[in-house]
Amino acid sequence: MRTSAFIVAALLCGSASAQSEVLSLGRAYVDTLASPHFDGRGYVNEGCRRAGDYLLAEFQRIGLKPPPKGYAEPFRFDVNTFPDSATVRIDGRALRPGVDFLLDPASGSANGTFTAARITPADLSTPQRKAMTMGVVNGLAVLLEFPPTTNKDSLAMYAAWEKELLYQAPVLKRAAGKLTWGVAQEARRFPLIEVVPEAWPDSARTVVLRVNNQLLRKQEQRNILGVAPAKKKTKEWIVVTAHYDHLGRMGPALFPGANDNASGTAMLLCLARHYVKNPGKRNILFIAFAGEEAGLEGSSWCVVNRAIDWAGVKLLINLDIFGTGDEGITVVNATAQQKAFDQLVAINARTPRLATVKSRGPACNSDHCPFAQRGVPALFLYTMGGIKAYHDVDDRRETLPLTAFPALHATLVEFITTLK
Repeated sequence: MRTSAFIVAALLCGSASAQSEVLSLGRAYVDTLASPHFDGRGYVNEGCRRAGDYLLAEFQRIGLKPPPKGYAEPFRFDVNTFPDSATVRIDGRALRPGVDFLLDPASGSANGTFTAARITPADLSTPQRKAMTMGVVNGLAVLLEFPPTTNKDSLAMYAAWEKELLYQAPVLKRAAGKLTWGVAQEARRFPLIEVVPEAWPDSARTVVLRVNNQLLRKQEQRNILGVAPAKKKTKEWIVVTAHYDHLGRMGPALFPGANDNASGTAMLLCLARHYVKNPGKRNILFIAFAGEEAGLEGSSWCVVNRAIDWAGVKLLINLDIFGTGDEGITVVNATAQQKAFDQLVAINARTPRLATVKSRGPACNSDHCPFAQRGVPALFLYTMGGIKAYHDVDDRRETLPLTAFPALHATLVEFITTLK
């Protein structure tokens, strides 16, 4: 047993030069996927579609085999975009998109110069006052002056008021924290604009807007799938997944998505290269999902489209946010897959490459979720610590450290290869 363990460790840990090669390869993949060439892998300039083309070609170049239905799995969904403009000026000062302000992902269009109307909760607190306010703000730009709160009831009331006001006028509100963007599948009549406090003077009188949205109906995206066959014929599978889409562009503002999730996609590609050259005892299906940021669209489609028989899956391992690791990793759904989690912890205890392996319960926060909900054994891994850029313009390849990338690769290879 001691000899066997030594051989496994020697084979799977790899030399320092091998891990350096993994880091270089991972860096190259991140640099490519998070480059301006793919426009943030979103829906402006077909960035996500072009990233899918790249991954399909890379799957083929690596040597992954197509599953029975082929490498590409198309599906459709709606998405709201801002392809050409996102201009905001307050009292003549031009605000920087992505830095000084964000458009709510479900924003509509507004163009022109607007007189600012300050609205407080007092202006909306009774039916009579609200009816008067709604009539007055038509044709103006609403500056919401809602007091900060963490009370859920107050927040729900504020959100309801915002929604009603957006039928009448463009709305601006102060950002409560860092600017964090997303993707929406619907569009309201007017834009909702989140502005950092320092860019919003108390004396604001005039707002100039040039905001144009485009709601794309049933636009097509694709999951990209490839198989690394087992050494010997078997009906058992491991599934390794990562989403490759991101937020794209908000007018001129680029959201590169280096950590989320060029890093996880890079790890998927590195693992695919390994298992094409070193087949394991189970078939491995690699899936790069589109549509995660729009609401797990790609994985939700994949689980019902059944690329393989999910009953034969020993474990699905989802990789999302793999660019740091100073504080180790968190494993979502660990409590539901305790045996697999315990094995991962034991591997790290024996060869402590990672600072910690933290357990977390079920959460529907990435592409593992649709599979777990349908009974497919699944774990979701993400790194902790390091830079905090997330869903913002600062999630860039230039500043992503890939701190634990080689250690994660070695740990995952050992975990997948020896999974009981």
